[in-house]
Amino acid sequence: MGRSNRLTQPLFLCRLTGFARSFGIPTALLLVAGCSSARAQSIDYGALESLFGEPVTTSVTGSPQRASQVPASMIIVTAADIRRSGARDIPGVLRHLPGIDVLRWTNDQADVAVRGYNQDYSPRLLVLVDGRQVYADDYGYMPWSTLPIELSDIRQIEIVMGPNSALYGFNAVGGVINIVTYDPLYDRVNTAALASGTQGRVQGSAVATIPVGDSGGLRLSIGGWNSDDFSTLQPKLEQGIRQGDTRKAADLLAHFKLGSNTDVRFEVTHSEVAQPELASYLGDYARYRTSSISAQISSDTDGGLISARSYLNWFNSVLAGASPAQPVYRVTNPVVVIQLQDIFKPSPDHTLRISAEYRHGDMNTSSEKVGHVFYDMLAAGLMWSWSIEPDLTLTNAIRADHLSLGRNGTFPAGVTFTNDDWDRVSRTEISFNSGLVWRAGERDTLRVTAARGVQLPNLFNLGGLLVRFGPFVVGGVPTLKPTTVMNYGFDWDHAIPEWNAILRLRAYHQTTDGIVANFGGAPQKGILVTPANIGSSRADGLELVLDANSSTGWRWSLGYAPELIEDNFGRAYPTLITLIDFEHTHPVHVVNASLGWSNEKWELDGYLRYESEFQGLRLTGLTTGAATLVRIPNYVTFDARAAYHLTNNLTLAVSGQNLLDSPQRQTGAAAVERTILISITADF
Repeated sequence: MGRSNRLTQPLFLCRLTGFARSFGIPTALLLVAGCSSARAQSIDYGALESLFGEPVTTSVTGSPQRASQVPASMIIVTAADIRRSGARDIPGVLRHLPGIDVLRWTNDQADVAVRGYNQDYSPRLLVLVDGRQVYADDYGYMPWSTLPIELSDIRQIEIVMGPNSALYGFNAVGGVINIVTYDPLYDRVNTAALASGTQGRVQGSAVATIPVGDSGGLRLSIGGWNSDDFSTLQPKLEQGIRQGDTRKAADLLAHFKLGSNTDVRFEVTHSEVAQPELASYLGDYARYRTSSISAQISSDTDGGLISARSYLNWFNSVLAGASPAQPVYRVTNPVVVIQLQDIFKPSPDHTLRISAEYRHGDMNTSSEKVGHVFYDMLAAGLMWSWSIEPDLTLTNAIRADHLSLGRNGTFPAGVTFTNDDWDRVSRTEISFNSGLVWRAGERDTLRVTAARGVQLPNLFNLGGLLVRFGPFVVGGVPTLKPTTVMNYGFDWDHAIPEWNAILRLRAYHQTTDGIVANFGGAPQKGILVTPANIGSSRADGLELVLDANSSTGWRWSLGYAPELIEDNFGRAYPTLITLIDFEHTHPVHVVNASLGWSNEKWELDGYLRYESEFQGLRLTGLTTGAATLVRIPNYVTFDARAAYHLTNNLTLAVSGQNLLDSPQRQTGAAAVERTILISITADF
């Protein structure tokens, strides 16, 4: 019987193609379901979600898949989840999830990591918006305030737990967050919101969708805020940086069909941000200007979905310390990316994705502006998904990245490096992802995964950093090796229809080799303080999550995520010099719980998070060897939101974070405060 279903399903789905197109449903859904001759055009997430009764994603393999069938540990946060969270930014949304670590340094600076290994300017998380890189290439981190989109732009946030370098390349080693926005070709989103609250916060946003006939649409979003930072007691080296928080952002997206089988997308974004921050645990006042322009064309052909995409990101930043003794870092960092791919099905049971990518990144040396450090990267990738049986799928992906470094300009007196030291650096790295998914019955799905990810040292560490502290020259060097991550995982999803619930168990073992520290390396050619590959680390953990929704409007979840991290850096690399200590700066036990209820008029939601005792890093001097670990007692946070629908189109809401205890120590930096926000939202 199973074999018969396997043969007749593709035939049925191919017959469904005409009906799908007649109702305006893109044929990408047929790739999701398994039709051999189906083509795959642009993805209408809403139509697919309605058809399958669950979210659809492309973030794991590059090919559209139902969330329950992806060959990786994954969390999808929906637009409803974002709204009900009451959060004012994405880190505030993510901290309600088990396995996600959020360090809130200032009112608007936070670092996010997947499964531990969090630090300031955390470099292990790749952040994308609709597949386009948005994180800062110079330091390899994500300044979340610079995102040029509003929360009301977002359809879903897709979080891949663990490495996915085989799809995205360098730096997708801890995890990937792909923020999927509403598509103006399919979605009509028109909304405006105003809010005000504690810390002198005033913010607003607006999103408008403009249909262009039956073949296209435009989406324009704008937003911004003004606020103060926390008023809690600051460590000495953070004092003087609280100069106010401001943000302005705009995004214009156009999506058009060119005939029945081809469509094009264009997008232009811009953001300007000023906020207090911690960089290498040192207080700074940061100013950012980001811009991007991108274009993509996709064609639904007999050879599959062929797409080409190119984008240019500009990232400009100025980091100025409160003390005149601190250098001012001014960085210009353009990134050019060109991507090609083809997704096709050579037979009913096989889906292939062939891809190629070119990338160029550049930054000026800082604070000594005497040169530029840059890289060129060429990559090729292959993904193969094999439906061995109707309920058993094997997916393998492999990618080769070839990197070439370069440098031009001069050097400060006493530094004996030459540009040739960079120009001769060239290396090729291999990444892979493999996952076996077995639907063991109506209630159970099992996954076994393995992945190798590669993290490139950031441009600061590869020579972009070049600063003089008295007799010391601190700088990056071209001799650093990439960091490699191996991850093995086992997942079990068990449906409990009696409760309308699902139980998820995720276990993993991860090893990291060649970890890079910003400081601690031996002097090289006149640079007395350099970065270094300091050693390895391993992590073992699990995530146990129970989610439930009732027909009476109740929803609740409970998650427990213990993780043990063991560093192996050796005596030559003490924490006080390297500013790296993952073993002690991560809580072993984290518990998340939520409870919500809604009807036609009300939405009420609360979120608890418990973190066991750990330690936080704090810098106590401007020179190396002047750092300390401070105790962070175990703590509980509580966030909540209450919303009332005044009309079908008008909603009044009150939300708050850290409601139980203010101030509250959560990092080695200044303690966080309670925040409360009152907002009104109009949908048109």
